[in-house]
Amino acid sequence: MFRREPSERQSDKPRLAGVRVALDSLSCLSPQMVNLALRNPSKLRNYVSACLRKYDELVGNGLPCRSPVTPERSLSITLPAAHSGGGMSFSELVILARITKVLRPRTVFEIGTYNGLTTAVFMLNSDPEAHIVTLDLPTAATPSGEYIPSDSDLIARRDLGSVPRALGLIRYTQLLCDSMSFDPTPYIDSVDLGLVDGAHDLVHVQNDTLKMARMVSECGIVFWHDYGGKGEFCSLTCYLDALGKRAPIYRIPDTALAWAAGGDLRRVVGLTK
Repeated sequence: MFRREPSERQSDKPRLAGVRVALDSLSCLSPQMVNLALRNPSKLRNYVSACLRKYDELVGNGLPCRSPVTPERSLSITLPAAHSGGGMSFSELVILARITKVLRPRTVFEIGTYNGLTTAVFMLNSDPEAHIVTLDLPTAATPSGEYIPSDSDLIARRDLGSVPRALGLIRYTQLLCDSMSFDPTPYIDSVDLGLVDGAHDLVHVQNDTLKMARMVSECGIVFWHDYGGKGEFCSLTCYLDALGKRAPIYRIPDTALAWAAGGDLRRVVGLTK
């Protein structure tokens, strides 16, 4: 159903990604950036991406800013005490927890488990009868050339479900499957809250978005993580920007989260009129 279009050769991906990062770095060159590059070069990519993401947000490039919910002041949320990485910031976890509390979803589905940090956030802030489903590659899977380098690194060092396991949380379903071959049929029109945070190359982002569109309910909400990223994540940003020209899709200020209402997403990909 989802065909891979011939594009750049797999062997060219690391080189092209490096070129993109270099060009992005030049666009926000400053003494502070040079100092960081000398002192801690491994952090340079995150710094450049954050700077350019904020710049685009401030000047109005890309998706417009809007929050999907307005919680009451008395609302309380629960977060794991330890933040063990995986890319989701503390403020983004707060937003996902708050939205879970407000929406009270019956079914949550996320593509991309990693260590289960967001899986735990969904469990801690949803009703006890809510169905939490998370999908990731089998634990024995090894990175291949089809992934961008940063995704390959995450696959190699993930500790699948370690956060829920440490917290004693078992109220969720772990699916072990490549999202490219995953069949969403059992979940059609049932997902009230969806999160797409798997592989970030264009083929996977398109595949995961289209399958999530089939699963989300008309009144549900779908989130994407790493929107606004440059370099390797540019494909995800460009894809959502293109969708955003045909339907209401928004970014959340000061985060890498984008979102769309389920009905709007279903219409823009041609599932409903």
